[in-house]
Amino acid sequence: MAFPVRLRAPRAEDWIEVVDAEPAPEVLRGYGVDPSRATPMTEARARAWVERVAADPLAWVIEADGRVAGQVRLHSLNMEDRRAGLAVGLLRDGDLGRGIGRRAIRLALAEAFGPLELHRVSVRVLAMNARAIRCYRACGFVEEGRERESARLSTGEWADDLLMGLLARDFTAGS
Repeated sequence: MAFPVRLRAPRAEDWIEVVDAEPAPEVLRGYGVDPSRATPMTEARARAWVERVAADPLAWVIEADGRVAGQVRLHSLNMEDRRAGLAVGLLRDGDLGRGIGRRAIRLALAEAFGPLELHRVSVRVLAMNARAIRCYRACGFVEEGRERESARLSTGEWADDLLMGLLARDFTAGS
């Protein structure tokens, strides 16, 4: 039986769960951060995380099984071209592979292609982040290009970004 995943506005007390969730090595590697170089999550950083999500009208806390699991947001909104980017991040390695990110992305896409009436949503992901790429593909995104050495990792190395996109006509909310 699947556990509930929902998107919601942040609450002031969410920082407590955010500070307790730090840092997830596989999640950090997916962002290009060497876990051995990661700075610890502090109360101030956790509160700032909550405030950033709260300040963005197109950002939501991902709640999975009643607890804060991460955040998802639409960004770079361009209503003239009816497009936006999507960013998602889970906080704990233990939440990877459970379908939380996939379900959260689909909920955000339902908002993008429903009430916002967007034509397309794009994502940018490190080419080495195979887990995230599989998740985006499962949500219907297709690879549209590659930017070579466009991301500088915390180790100082360069990595490629994959550009992926999804059109409204190709989105199926229930899949």
